[in-house]
Amino acid sequence: MISTTVRRAAALCLVGCLVGPTLRAQSMSDESNPFSRKQQIQTQNQNQYQQSLQNLKLAVMDGPIDPSEYVVGPGDVYSVNIWVMPSLNLQLPVTPEGSIIIPTVGEVAVAGMHLDEAKKKVVSEIRKKYIGGDVSFTLLVPRFFAVTVKGVVKNEGTVYLQATERVDVAIALANTPINPAVKGQTLTELKDVPMNQLIVKPDTVGSLRKITIRHRDGTSSTADLEKYFIQKESRLNPLLRDGDVIIVPGKKLETDFVGVYGAVNGEGPYEYVDGDSLMAMLRIAKGLSPQADSGHIEVFRSDESGDSVKALSADLRSSVTKRSADIPLQRGDRIVVGEISELRRDNKIYIEGEILHPGYYPITRDSSTLTDVVRLAGGFKDEALLSASQVYRKVKSSRTPTIDRLENNRGSSAQEDSIYYIIENSIRMNGELVVADFVGLFERNDKSKEVYLRNGDHIIIASKTRTVYVFGQVVQPGHVPFLKDQNYKYYIVKAGGFSDDAIKGEVKIIKANTKQWLSPDETQLEEGDYIWVPKEPYRPFSYYVQIYSQLFSIVGTLATLAILVIQTRK
Repeated sequence: MISTTVRRAAALCLVGCLVGPTLRAQSMSDESNPFSRKQQIQTQNQNQYQQSLQNLKLAVMDGPIDPSEYVVGPGDVYSVNIWVMPSLNLQLPVTPEGSIIIPTVGEVAVAGMHLDEAKKKVVSEIRKKYIGGDVSFTLLVPRFFAVTVKGVVKNEGTVYLQATERVDVAIALANTPINPAVKGQTLTELKDVPMNQLIVKPDTVGSLRKITIRHRDGTSSTADLEKYFIQKESRLNPLLRDGDVIIVPGKKLETDFVGVYGAVNGEGPYEYVDGDSLMAMLRIAKGLSPQADSGHIEVFRSDESGDSVKALSADLRSSVTKRSADIPLQRGDRIVVGEISELRRDNKIYIEGEILHPGYYPITRDSSTLTDVVRLAGGFKDEALLSASQVYRKVKSSRTPTIDRLENNRGSSAQEDSIYYIIENSIRMNGELVVADFVGLFERNDKSKEVYLRNGDHIIIASKTRTVYVFGQVVQPGHVPFLKDQNYKYYIVKAGGFSDDAIKGEVKIIKANTKQWLSPDETQLEEGDYIWVPKEPYRPFSYYVQIYSQLFSIVGTLATLAILVIQTRK
């Protein structure tokens, strides 16, 4: 960036010094030239005009220059036009001494003047020589110069800018972190470093609202970039002058702040500046959100001790109340913007499986039912297994799953209970199961089984399996064709019977829809259910030795107590 800037500055100065023609050169005649004197002058003027256009392309501007704001200085290139016969078009630089030399007119000091003032002075001097005809004096190419940035920035030092660039550009350049491979070099030394070796990511804790600019003439001005980016007033981000020193103080949001919270587009604490008002701070916070209640805005203010809090109310619903509600703020104020209660939400559910038209469907809060959604989705397919169908609901918690689990674990004392709870709660956090009796609701038309759906519910319509799955300690685990009214023993026999390690008295039935583990006498087998046959755990010989030793110890203790009781009675 710096290398390009230096080259541009040198090129512009050279162009400014060489391009400007003189009246003497224009008055010379060349008899060998095939063109007439008038045609020659017109050609020269056209070439100069084209060169001016090329030079103007190098200027970096955020809009037209304000003549009352721009300060003239050495290196500027100006177009001077004297509309006489023939017309005179000159491109003249401001010399290092701060003057502009106009052929046949003389030297005019313009450095340090605002452009509008310089225009009047130059035109006045030209009219002393050329009484008739119009005169124009226009900035053609702005100059480059150096300014110094100090304070809380990444790299204090000199940066090179064009005269049309403002304070924000200088601070952005000073906040450009340097790649560790080239870190330690000054900004001037970095002019030859390739751009791909510079890390362009501004990052600083410096203030953007209390920037001071010290000028060479002893005066100073300020910049408020936060407010400038919102209001686009040039006084908040002024143009820089040759030799300016920019001082960026630190930001102290702990004590020097105004907080903006609620229905705004940028919540948080913002740096406070004397003279801030409610409307200005809301703009700095990126304005009200679409859900904001502009008639309900509160300003909370603590006293010097920080104990009591009082609220000032503001209503921004009309232009009249906006003007009256622009409350002057104080350091430490907190603004809270109310939010309109919005009932229109993107409430939807997802249904999949053996349904004619699976996918997302919109629902109405507290009124859409399972029956409504099934009807919208076209109804069940022939392969739907209602007894195994399920409805899952998203877990909505403001706490993290870890905190939620730890809090709920406090009520469990036994280690076995805690482990069981952790397993069950982990399953729940991935989706809570909604009690839904599809068979009762859709086959028996029992409206008491109706389910009211919530946003994010997930409905799974299971497929018919026509089997019961037997696994664990059986000879041939797998699917066994379902036969109504048969108990678990029938399916175990079909699976080849118990294996040698099976615990026959602890067989469990796992229900297809709820995944509950039940004893065979607690439920009736249904299509899609699972039968689990556990395995007798392996016990080493040492295990039995330990068990029997504990048993004999207990028997011995009881025998001793019995003998003592008998002897005591005697």
